[in-house]
Amino acid sequence: MTRDANASAPNFDRIAPLYRWMEYSTFGRSLERCRNHFLPELQGCHCALVLGDGDGRFLARLLAANPDLRADAVDTSRAMLRLLERCAQDAGARLRTHPTSALNFSPQRSYDLVVTHFFLDCLTQSELDALCTRIAPHLEPSALWVVSEFRIPACAMHWPSRILVRLLYLAFRLLTGLRTRELPDHAAALAAAGFTRTAQHLSLGGLLTSELWQLREYTPAMLPPQHARPALPPDPLPDPEPASPSLPDPDPGVYHREPRTPPATPPSDKQPNE
Repeated sequence: MTRDANASAPNFDRIAPLYRWMEYSTFGRSLERCRNHFLPELQGCHCALVLGDGDGRFLARLLAANPDLRADAVDTSRAMLRLLERCAQDAGARLRTHPTSALNFSPQRSYDLVVTHFFLDCLTQSELDALCTRIAPHLEPSALWVVSEFRIPACAMHWPSRILVRLLYLAFRLLTGLRTRELPDHAAALAAAGFTRTAQHLSLGGLLTSELWQLREYTPAMLPPQHARPALPPDPLPDPEPASPSLPDPDPGVYHREPRTPPATPPSDKQPNE
């Protein structure tokens, strides 16, 4: 859970040096496998926006697998960004880091990939909705958004997962000052911004989810406000072929037909009896 927020947000600098080992000691390699699950699906991407990637282990692999990929990494934690730059040092000028809030970041180019690994769980629902709406207009058609997150399944793991997530929030509140207490509905926020989930992989009994979302061709965030069109004035020209008027009945005083005379009966050749 690496939060990228404003100046009054929690401070993740203090846990940056221990972040990897804290992760390994609690979940082993499970979170890392969750991040990398859809890595082969991202081979064709050219410009990525990476929000809150922590120490940069995923971004380093992404840049190594895509030699032409450029990436913007956004995080308020300068300590995390230094670890990210060290981890992805071979990328050179292809990587740009931005020590600012994702909620305030103003993209200067369009992206065909957004990456949020264990980042959205640090936002409130309203912040997440605003983030998706803010980013969508800066994405190319059919752009991808890869998400790795905690979730609370509806199976036998429901209550163990709920307790574990609550403990994680409590730990990060003590360590960083994180105020968020519950998982936001990232699926609803992405769908409202015009994305469709194309693939999902669950692990650890449904506690972890790795998802691939794709931007539809047109999204509500990209369309300008629609206004009702004014009614068009009536066409001043008459119909090109007006209906012909019906003819009146003939005047009997002007037009009179004489009755036909029956033809004369021809004489018979038979003589009458004398």
